[in-house]
Amino acid sequence: TTVPAKSDITIRQLLTHTAGIGYPEIGTKEAKAIFGKAKLIAGLGAAEGRILADDVKTIAKLPLFHQPGEKYLYGWNIDVLGYLVEIFSGMSLDQFFKKRIFEPLGMKDTYFYLPEAKHNKLVNLFIEKDKKLVNSLEENPLLANYPKYKGTYFSGGAGLSSTAMDYAIFLQMMLNGGIYNGKRLLSRNTVRMMTMNQIGDIRGTNGFGLGFGIISEKGSTILPTPAGVFEWGGAFSTTYWADPKENIIGIFYRQLWGSTLGNVADKFKVLVYQAME
Repeated sequence: TTVPAKSDITIRQLLTHTAGIGYPEIGTKEAKAIFGKAKLIAGLGAAEGRILADDVKTIAKLPLFHQPGEKYLYGWNIDVLGYLVEIFSGMSLDQFFKKRIFEPLGMKDTYFYLPEAKHNKLVNLFIEKDKKLVNSLEENPLLANYPKYKGTYFSGGAGLSSTAMDYAIFLQMMLNGGIYNGKRLLSRNTVRMMTMNQIGDIRGTNGFGLGFGIISEKGSTILPTPAGVFEWGGAFSTTYWADPKENIIGIFYRQLWGSTLGNVADKFKVLVYQAME
């Protein structure tokens, strides 16, 4: 598949080829209609000239689905925060991440859009079709290759490509209370607030911090995950958790879009805790 030298993908193409990606596909019929009409596509910002600032200004004009604090909604909040970082720092979000997070931590393989020298490190993405794995280059080349585009959109809530090692470094920094290899990125109280439940009981059995799902006593009854674990996952069947009590990190990465075996990561977690003395 030939990758364009620049981002010459149109919004219409992205809407056609990335159906199922992004927050518009998670939620009510009304939400999907509103986001679709506004041409908002979470994370995949390969469309020519698209920038975060424009999307946030569009988001600001949309109606609230509920009052803040009433319900838990998978939405655009972190994208808005990403734009605020750009305003306060005077840098684009990709440069802020690079200067303030990736370089200090030694995360050498994490980008919104991969430099050409690292295109060969991008793994093949697979799609499950009729319970068989199909290379997404055959089914959806735009989806498979978007990290190789020279995009201008740096989402606050999605879109980074990374390696298991790089993300393990980031999680270790969080587990260390904001420090990694002697360098402090976050204060210990910032980490505490990020990894404590911020939403009460509105999400059901588990809580949510600032960017992480938080396991509560009620939510850990099925799996052996202790309360206080913070975790989440990525679009392409990647998942992770960090356990402050046991001082361990678990990372389970698959390069897969859509799967009928969604419980594989849970089984991996069971095996990890089962093996501990």
